[in-house]
Amino acid sequence: MAFRYYFGSGEHRMITGSRSIGTIKTSDIHMRDPFVFSYVKENKYYLFGTTFADGIGDQEPVFEVYVGEDLVNWEGPYVAFQPPKGFWGVRHYWAPEVFEIDERFYMFATFKGGIGEHRGSGILVADHPAGPYTPHSNGPITPKEWECLDGTFYEDDEGLRWMIYCHEWTQEYEGKIKAIRLTDDMKESLGESTEILNAAHMKWIRYFGDPRIKKEGYLTDAPFMYRAKNGELLLLWSSYSIPNYGDKGYGGYTVAIARSRSGNIHGPWIHEDLLLMDRNSGHSSLFRGLGDRLYISTHFPDTPHGKERPLFIKLLEVENGLKLDE
Repeated sequence: MAFRYYFGSGEHRMITGSRSIGTIKTSDIHMRDPFVFSYVKENKYYLFGTTFADGIGDQEPVFEVYVGEDLVNWEGPYVAFQPPKGFWGVRHYWAPEVFEIDERFYMFATFKGGIGEHRGSGILVADHPAGPYTPHSNGPITPKEWECLDGTFYEDDEGLRWMIYCHEWTQEYEGKIKAIRLTDDMKESLGESTEILNAAHMKWIRYFGDPRIKKEGYLTDAPFMYRAKNGELLLLWSSYSIPNYGDKGYGGYTVAIARSRSGNIHGPWIHEDLLLMDRNSGHSSLFRGLGDRLYISTHFPDTPHGKERPLFIKLLEVENGLKLDE
């Protein structure tokens, strides 16, 4: 069924699913990879993340959304994307991010294909930030022969559109972050991918293993782009750091920074030794609050699983980058 949600003189139908709609505080929302879209037109925040990633029982996986006004109190979860029959993504509904482009709303998200198909990042579209979203790209934007995830959007100074994504350590062993051009309509990719970083080259990174699949490597997650005041291009990304490396010595899931001093996606890229966050939290994105203050949105803690909650931290925008405002 659908719930009518009124915004001033306008109206938008928020779609409900199998889960009950209610009011909830940020500290009670179980979510990984939280992403906040600030919609100034309505004076509302829309919160997305990894929640119902593989479905349960006879319920298919979906992307959900919460709506709020103050980053503390929310209503939801509503359904932002319900896959249509035959959709290429069948599970691993991970890390949705929403961008307003050409007066429409585009969701960049990760999906796992069927048997014999890889995980990849594709693009959905809607006429409202809460959805309902429908498939937009012709399948995954990331190369179909690669295991990929966490696609995000970036438009450069020349107006060229890119998807920045991770080429998974489960296939590469040395996880990488790459960029690929998008067509103007963002339905397909153009040309070959450009490599931004190889995770194995970081002095702080921890070798990562998953005994379930008997593989080890250097993990890359959560690329997100930011233009500093001085014009340099920053890439935020996540992995696992060695114990006693960061400021608190946690050695957990972390947020690192790569920097292109040219301001160009092609670099050259410098990989900073100082971590932005090293506190058992990560998979971060940036958003501007309704008052134009910049925040980092992350989940905390990363482990134990089941305890993850969205966390929003104010940032200080300094001339050459970002600092946590703690």
